[in-house]
Amino acid sequence: MSRATTTHRIVEYWTDKGTQVIFPVERSEEVDRMSDEELIAKYGDPGAGAVARIVR
Repeated sequence: MSRATTTHRIVEYWTDKGTQVIFPVERSEEVDRMSDEELIAKYGDPGAGAVARIVR
């Protein structure tokens, strides 16, 4: 699972283009139930490239 603080989950991944993407998502019951893959699909940057590796 991604890193978390009391208020946010921090999701980090690398793309097939060698770009590192890091983004915070404000925590809620819905967000806490979501997998990293689901968070990336919903909030990630598709323009950065395809997900190559999720940092856990």
